[in-house]
Amino acid sequence: MMLRTFQFLCSVAAAFARLVRELRKAVVMAASARSPLLSVSPAALASTVGLIAATPLALRRKAAVAIQEQLLVAPPPAVVPAKACDAGSSDVVNQQAENDVMKKKAAWAARRRPSRLLIPAADDAGEVAASWGAAAGPEKQAEMEVEGEGFWLASRAGPRHAMEDGYAVITDQNGGDSQLAFYGVYDGHGGRAAVDFVSEGLGRNVVSAVLAAAGAETTRVEEEASPEDDAVSAAIRGAYLKTDTELLTQQQGASGGACAATALVKGGDLYVAHLGDCRAVLSRGGAAAALTADHTCAREDERARIEREGGYVSRSSSGVWRVHGSLAVSRAFGDGELKRWVVAEPGITRLPLRAGCEFLVIASDGLWDKVSNQEAVDAVARSRSRAASCRELVDMARRRGSRDDVTVMVVDLERFVR
Repeated sequence: MMLRTFQFLCSVAAAFARLVRELRKAVVMAASARSPLLSVSPAALASTVGLIAATPLALRRKAAVAIQEQLLVAPPPAVVPAKACDAGSSDVVNQQAENDVMKKKAAWAARRRPSRLLIPAADDAGEVAASWGAAAGPEKQAEMEVEGEGFWLASRAGPRHAMEDGYAVITDQNGGDSQLAFYGVYDGHGGRAAVDFVSEGLGRNVVSAVLAAAGAETTRVEEEASPEDDAVSAAIRGAYLKTDTELLTQQQGASGGACAATALVKGGDLYVAHLGDCRAVLSRGGAAAALTADHTCAREDERARIEREGGYVSRSSSGVWRVHGSLAVSRAFGDGELKRWVVAEPGITRLPLRAGCEFLVIASDGLWDKVSNQEAVDAVARSRSRAASCRELVDMARRRGSRDDVTVMVVDLERFVR
């Protein structure tokens, strides 16, 4: 009885041992299909089986459950030909492992979020430029000095925005008249586009119109002029209006405008024209004489003109009168949205050049807001040079708190006096 019991137990133990060996083989084969570390040599296989056997039972159960889950979702192993197995089974296993790695990388890449787009900041290319620079090009220098034939200029940009002042001088297109010369200072608002256009085109239009009108007994310009006008003044007025029309055509609804003060010397006479708050001041025997009257909404005649045309003028909290609460000047080039009220009809003054006419100071309102007419004339008169006086006036306006662009031009008139 004891012998049969012992034989039964031995058979049970042997059967259990065979079951364990079969289980180990199944575990190793399943794991080898997923990991190249278990699909190597028999010696390594035996070592791996030893590690599994030495693992605690609880961990072995967890490993078996994980392997079963992998078997449920894993694709069936590829069938490898016998020759391939004989020639290099390790190569086939490595290739399969590499394929698995590639698949995992592809799945990971598919789950990743797309890279953030880096959009470069756009430069400022919305303004059309003329004398101060080309569209989308580099801005002109914020400070400059110019010395030319009979004139001197200094200009400095304000700290609030890019330079919006400009200037123009024409002395070589005189049609044989050595007494013909044009000088202009311009002050833009709402961008550089308008001032660039005007500084390039106004002087050319004025000189062309004056030369066309000269020598003609009866011209269309004279017929349209008022009785107090002469041919040159009428030509200047027509050139201003033509420049404004050309600017509005180019703008096509865009905003922005420009003020101007210009001087034309012809035949011993000085013609000063202006729009807005640029100003021209004459020095005669050391005394300052303003040849322009600022076109601003503070003038009663300008407010009345705007109201007659159906517009309105309001006063801001700072005390500045503005057209429709927007623009402080009442006349200017451009400003198409306000063109019905902000006209381009210039004020024109004609003055014979006689002994005692020394020089002319033409400047943007960045100077005149802080420096009086007589102070400007005195600064030029006492300076060691005309160029130094322009710099001194710019510095004077800046020291007194001007935050606007400041452009000052001094024109020698004595060389035109006959």
